[in-house]
Amino acid sequence: MANDPLHLASSDHPGMMLTNTPFNGGNFLGWSRTIKMALGAKLKLWFIDGSSPKPPLIDPTYHRWIRCDYMVTCWILNSMIAELSDSFLYAQSAFDLWKELEERYGQSNGPLIYHIERELSKVSQGNLSVAAYFNKLKRFWGELHSLNGLPTCSCGKMRDCTCGIIEKVLEIDSRSKLMQFLMKLNDDFESVRNQILSMDPYQTSTTPITLCSK
Repeated sequence: MANDPLHLASSDHPGMMLTNTPFNGGNFLGWSRTIKMALGAKLKLWFIDGSSPKPPLIDPTYHRWIRCDYMVTCWILNSMIAELSDSFLYAQSAFDLWKELEERYGQSNGPLIYHIERELSKVSQGNLSVAAYFNKLKRFWGELHSLNGLPTCSCGKMRDCTCGIIEKVLEIDSRSKLMQFLMKLNDDFESVRNQILSMDPYQTSTTPITLCSK
């Protein structure tokens, strides 16, 4: 029963919020990511991605589907500030609500990627602790990953690949992030920086915070 996408737990109710930080009109990227994760955890993501169209009235699941769709719609509205949620009260379904939100507040990837890359280039340790500095970088890296993702194989030959190309791509990405971290690290860590740079390149996945804390 719990694996049934139309199942609602006893703790599920229309007044729930899916995120601690409500959507305020300017935080759509991070907010939408949190909403998708929360709905995915509840097996309700398909109500906003279009993969679960409303069944016909004669379908035995019709009334359960309607109930779940209303519930998901309420959750999303509750996860917005009141000034914004009021303007979406008349959305016909959770899918329509989400589509309208994306059209109104979602930006094309180009400007978003440019903005994030620009902000990322400004990040330096400064007065931050090593952990806080690393976490700040990590947040930008996560946002970029959600926009760029990794290329996927469409020809079906990747499953037979034995050269480890995916691992190599991930290794290059990991190394690039490490270099970004080291470049803006305070000069107090010059010796640690040199130590990391002298390591075997394939060991760069070691969390730099650990080395800087020694």
